[in-house]
Amino acid sequence: MKKSEPEVWVVDAIEEGVALLVEMSDDEEPALIEMAAGLLGDSAVEGAVLVVPLGEVGEPLWDRAQRDLETEAEVRAEAERILKELGTRDPGGDVVL
Repeated sequence: MKKSEPEVWVVDAIEEGVALLVEMSDDEEPALIEMAAGLLGDSAVEGAVLVVPLGEVGEPLWDRAQRDLETEAEVRAEAERILKELGTRDPGGDVVL
């Protein structure tokens, strides 16, 4: 059986011991899952990009997930760039409806 490529997930948020993960994929609707943050060990950090190997039948092996620090830095830089760009469009002041 051919080994499958690992999946890539981002830890979007951690609240009350529950991690919300978003799959990084080219799909229009990325997969979202919630899991006990403890299953991720030291990788349970908001904003962490996790490379998750797959097992024999394609199941994610969460306990073997590894952080991808280079991709994390790229994602963070892109988010900061977008926020800066959006800030330049803000005229300031109160919003009048």
